[in-house]
Amino acid sequence: MTSDERFNKSSLVINLSAVVVIWVMLSMAAALLFLVWVVQTAAEAEVELKGAVIGSVASASVIDPLLENDFPIIQSRLQSLVDTLPDVVFCQLDSKVPTSVGAEVSVGERDALESWISGDVEGFVVFLAPVEVNNPTPIQLAEIAVGYSRDRIDAATREQIAWVSIGMGLSFIFVSVSLVYVLQRVIGRPLSELGQKASQLARGDFDTVIQLDSQTEFGHLAQTLDAMRQRISEQFQSLEELSRELALSGDSQRILFRELDHRVRNNLAGLASLITLSQQNSSSIDVFADSIRGRVHAMSVVHSMLSQEHWDPIDLGSMITLLVPPGAKGTLEMELNPAVLVPPQQATACGMVFQELMANSLKYGAWSAGGVVHVIWSAPDVEEDGSRRLGIHWRETGGPAIEQEIEPGTGTGLIEGFVNHELQGSITLRYDQDGVRHDLEFRFKPDQEQA
Repeated sequence: MTSDERFNKSSLVINLSAVVVIWVMLSMAAALLFLVWVVQTAAEAEVELKGAVIGSVASASVIDPLLENDFPIIQSRLQSLVDTLPDVVFCQLDSKVPTSVGAEVSVGERDALESWISGDVEGFVVFLAPVEVNNPTPIQLAEIAVGYSRDRIDAATREQIAWVSIGMGLSFIFVSVSLVYVLQRVIGRPLSELGQKASQLARGDFDTVIQLDSQTEFGHLAQTLDAMRQRISEQFQSLEELSRELALSGDSQRILFRELDHRVRNNLAGLASLITLSQQNSSSIDVFADSIRGRVHAMSVVHSMLSQEHWDPIDLGSMITLLVPPGAKGTLEMELNPAVLVPPQQATACGMVFQELMANSLKYGAWSAGGVVHVIWSAPDVEEDGSRRLGIHWRETGGPAIEQEIEPGTGTGLIEGFVNHELQGSITLRYDQDGVRHDLEFRFKPDQEQA
């Protein structure tokens, strides 16, 4: 396997891995934003709860000393409360007892008290707790202000967010690596094995069974390739038996066998190229499997017809009919078309052209909506060198309206390549609003050029 083939096989896994990593990253970012909001909300709720509890405790501890105007005891108790609770930066009591109106006790950090007394309300979160007695109705004796530093609260919140972010980052790395590993095992390994099997088949190894231990589309594709390997192997065995029978008939039979062998190997090399081309231009595993399955089916149909006709020219109308994909919803019409024989050397290219046209109709054209495909041709013109020039008109009706300009894809490139090179003709693709109108021209080689 060449380095280019290995690169092409790994590109699909790399692209899927990138998509998965981006998706996980976006999910983690959304989860992180939500957790940040939760942390901030929880921090605010915790401060609210602590402030209310501490205010209640401070209020209960100063009632008796306040009634006795014992402010040194009040200051001692409030200072003890501040010393015990590091989150509280100051505590201030404002007396409302008639005998001590205006008396004030302030304890805590000096800088914080000075800022608060000077009117700094932005730098603190302050909770006001009334000091009340029931006699028998509630009488407010004083009011206690419990102050928290907003900077410390924010710093604690940022620390929690940092730890949450670290945890999410480690989770992101673990999940991403795990998913990439799973993709490599589920997609990368089967794709690499399938490429190796296809390369062996292209080199003429018909004894190695093509099998993948996978329930995905790769496993089904391997089964399709193995069925083709078996058919080709059987045909080779038949050819070998025939060659032994014809060995005494002279050089002409030996030349014919070598030509048959050459054509089959060309088909296998073409199959390997189609696998690589389909893989490079497929956006997903399903698209890759569908595209290569249809192309392998077309090659198999043409090969079977040539084998049945002993590699003589085959009928164009019969070939087109057999190429219609199973389960097609639409209708194929080829009324009053004269019989045309396709030379064996150009039969595969001709079949691939019609297979791609049918695949496009199934995906986007008339057959996607149960419409009709009309294939019309007249008797070919015979030129001076004996070649036959055949004009074919492909028309679709009853399909979805074409509202925008069509961008050529891999199938269109294959059609143009086969028509221009293998069939030595030309093609005009038209996409009218009510359906496609394609004009094709094939040049079939004269009999003396088929040898």
